[in-house]
Amino acid sequence: MSKEKLYLESCCTSLEEVKRACACGADRIELCEDIAIGGVTPSLSLVKKVLSTSAIPVNVMIRPRGGNFVYSEEEILQMIEDIRSYKKTGINGFIFGCLKPENEVDISAMKRLMAEVGGKPVTFHRAFDQVANPSKALEDIISLGCTHLLTSGNMEDAFAGRFNIARLVEQAAGRITIIAGKGIRPQNLKQIAIDSKAPQFHGTSLFQAS
Repeated sequence: MSKEKLYLESCCTSLEEVKRACACGADRIELCEDIAIGGVTPSLSLVKKVLSTSAIPVNVMIRPRGGNFVYSEEEILQMIEDIRSYKKTGINGFIFGCLKPENEVDISAMKRLMAEVGGKPVTFHRAFDQVANPSKALEDIISLGCTHLLTSGNMEDAFAGRFNIARLVEQAAGRITIIAGKGIRPQNLKQIAIDSKAPQFHGTSLFQAS
């Protein structure tokens, strides 16, 4: 990747969205379904179709339902099963995150999921933006071996949270890649990039406009 070019991840929910993102210069795809509830695990058939088309890395969300990120034992077992199935497809990596009821990272659940990924990159998603102590949560996520963290800086969107994101980037000190996400559009991307100092950016609107 050229140093002058921002690294952009496009959140996609269909083959057509993936094709457009690839054509418009996306660097990586986050594939999920049902974006209206924040995204859930995509179907295996969609994953296979996208992999046969995309020339850029494809990361798959593992999330059994919408709502909160406090998962039951049944749901954790479903996530483990999905990871085992999807890692055989040739995807680049995974996106998931688990919290405790008190809004802390669920270390135990995360360790079980991390044990299944087979060395593939893992992004801890915006469940992070619900944690009570972002600084501690960041250290927990790094200790788990996650390679990326997607965050709006614990604010409504990445523009509002851009200075918080900058603090996370400073704290991370290269130990994990911070991805700024939520509400990023072509109109505000440059300012978010300047103020957040994030190395990567995530959006659903960066490549989908006609």
